[in-house]
Amino acid sequence: MDNSNIEDRISDILSNVYPNGLTYSEICVKVGSTKKSKQSVSQYLAQACLEGKIVKEKMRYRLQEQKQIAPPSSPSPSSEKEKTDAKLIEGVFDATSLSRDRSFAFVRSVDRDFFVDSEDTLNAYHGDKVLIEPHVRKGRGDYGIVRRIVQRANTQIPGDIAKVKNRWIFVASNPKIHNWFEINDLGGAEPGQKVILSVTNWGLQLEGKMPRGNITEILGKSGDPQVELLAVIRQYNLPLEFPDEVLAEVKQLSDSPSQIDIAKRKDLRKLFTFTIDPASAKDFDDAISIIRNDKGWKLWVHIADVAHYLPFSSLTFQEASRRGNSFYFPKKVIPMIPERLSNLICSLRPDEEKLCMTVETDFDFSGKVIHQSMYESVIRSDARLAYEEVDDLFEGKNHQLSDALVQALQEARLLSRQLSRIRKDAGYIFFDLPEIEYEYDAEGFVHHLGIAEETESHKLIENCMLVANEYVAALLSHKAPYSIYRIHEDPDRRKIDKLIETLSFYGIGYLEQEDMNRSVQRLLDSLPDHDYHRVFDRIILRSMKKAKYSTQHIRHFGLALENYTHFTSPIRRLCDLVIHHLCKVYVLGSEKDKPTSLLVKHWATVASEQELQADSAERDIERVYSATYMKDKIGEAYSGLVISANSSGVIVRLNDMPVSAMLKKDQFGRGKWEYQDWAMRHVNPTNNDSFELLDTLKVRIMEVSDDIYLELTGEVDDHKHYHRVQRQAKARKPRIRVDAKHSHGKIASKSNKSGRRR
Repeated sequence: MDNSNIEDRISDILSNVYPNGLTYSEICVKVGSTKKSKQSVSQYLAQACLEGKIVKEKMRYRLQEQKQIAPPSSPSPSSEKEKTDAKLIEGVFDATSLSRDRSFAFVRSVDRDFFVDSEDTLNAYHGDKVLIEPHVRKGRGDYGIVRRIVQRANTQIPGDIAKVKNRWIFVASNPKIHNWFEINDLGGAEPGQKVILSVTNWGLQLEGKMPRGNITEILGKSGDPQVELLAVIRQYNLPLEFPDEVLAEVKQLSDSPSQIDIAKRKDLRKLFTFTIDPASAKDFDDAISIIRNDKGWKLWVHIADVAHYLPFSSLTFQEASRRGNSFYFPKKVIPMIPERLSNLICSLRPDEEKLCMTVETDFDFSGKVIHQSMYESVIRSDARLAYEEVDDLFEGKNHQLSDALVQALQEARLLSRQLSRIRKDAGYIFFDLPEIEYEYDAEGFVHHLGIAEETESHKLIENCMLVANEYVAALLSHKAPYSIYRIHEDPDRRKIDKLIETLSFYGIGYLEQEDMNRSVQRLLDSLPDHDYHRVFDRIILRSMKKAKYSTQHIRHFGLALENYTHFTSPIRRLCDLVIHHLCKVYVLGSEKDKPTSLLVKHWATVASEQELQADSAERDIERVYSATYMKDKIGEAYSGLVISANSSGVIVRLNDMPVSAMLKKDQFGRGKWEYQDWAMRHVNPTNNDSFELLDTLKVRIMEVSDDIYLELTGEVDDHKHYHRVQRQAKARKPRIRVDAKHSHGKIASKSNKSGRRR
């Protein structure tokens, strides 16, 4: 019996005779019990399950019922409705837990996350778009069964090769690719090289078959920073080049604005204006002007008018709407728009006439807004400043700034302090989460890891940008039928309850205030010292929801703002570029091409998804660079602080450098160690010893592979408990009260790789 007959026979049996399903053995009996037919039945059932034609539940196979519905995720504006099972939900497969040797994964859908047992994942891999059959359980988390792979996240995977028991295997650079791949063709690759695997077969978990592929490209030597960076770029399918037609379109643009364009705008070329950016920046998309008057201050926030050069119909806008944002890596930027636009035509470089969108605001001396307006302008920046120069002035150090700059910066500093006070009074939540700074040797290798702290100059620019973003969001909410908002929903009460349980064990009280913002604010302010902030700032942040872009008008919890969007970085963010167009259409009337609500919703989705991509890519390169830096330090001893824990062990942040590493529980010492998730600690019930948050350890670098692994030094004092606080033996879970006016609700500020906080 050939395969086509097998398929027809099984379909006929399951649809007409046994609609509730049959076991594998029962199906074999029905189609004819020969060795060849059993093999054909097994192969067909496995493939049919992968394709979603057949469902396997409790060892029984049944046909999948098909109905027409719209896909659950936001479609591309031009895409047609798919035919999918009405019971199935589309989502993205998250294999983080599988990669940590857990027996489950998650599927992240638009509305919620679904738990997926490892037996129910088919052959899905991290980032794949899948269809799941959802099951909702009262009082427990929702779970799903993966029924179909809709789209692979990546079929070209970077990684390394190794020989295991006379077989060549491929290990992906991304640790979330949770399986090894068997290699069909080495393509001339050798161990120690970073390579690209083209997947030819994703394997069949139901039959225990490994995924396979061919080595099709050799990137270079593993450990070389540029090779590792290229591997991350390839892992996320980031575009290194712009299409020729886009570059040709940009080439036609003039380097400077025409007199016709200037005549249509408010002329601010004589207004004293300056930019403040990282020293390495080339794309200056915002500038400010400020004067003091008898009522208070007048502040101008000038933002590069990228939309003027990129109408919706342009190829360059369409390319930007696919990229979603610029990606910032050490010594490498993948821009959202071509560099001729980002670094030359639109960049607010000093002594050059530039087209802008300007938000003008009058403040009184207490920082209260008196009046605001927005208009198209032309400016001429007088100075390009780096954050360090401004900080030198504020700290009383020697500087080379002109008197006009000093006066403007001091006035901006006074206004910024008033704005910070107002924002904190309103419930603004600030997390001090410094980023890693890389320093390189002559060969381009990282020779030092430092910390980039937020300073008063960063806060000054952030406050100015918040003024513009808040005003534009409020303006569009009244004048436009739809817009994109930067939203941050109120925290989930269950997560806050769990957080309180953990905090109380470490002696940290949670005192309810009149609303959740002030409760979290007071919690952060109550942490007694720097070590507490090193540990608990990130834990508190993870208990919050993540900020995102949405067409829903929802408040921003972390900023304590009812109206908020992103308007101030159109060179590097899609949301800002779209917002500029909406302002031109619905507020200024200078543009007639109105996008549909479906398009705006689609752009909001792309902006959110690409932001997640950027965050993940930046975390991966940080992990890779840290590991590369630590490889020649195996055997060296360091002190560190336990900042987190999971069932595998504890995460230790080294004190001498911004590197986190894993001390696995098999390094704790003798005994059976039990993990207490609610307290984030491991306990040995035999002697009541424990490894928990805030413990200080003396460790040695033991191994650097997919992560950095530690061992205790063996000294008498290599493990010290933090006894400054009296912990509660059992944590209580006080109820959380959320202020009704905030029930519609990323935290206040997270810096990006360009060093700006907006």
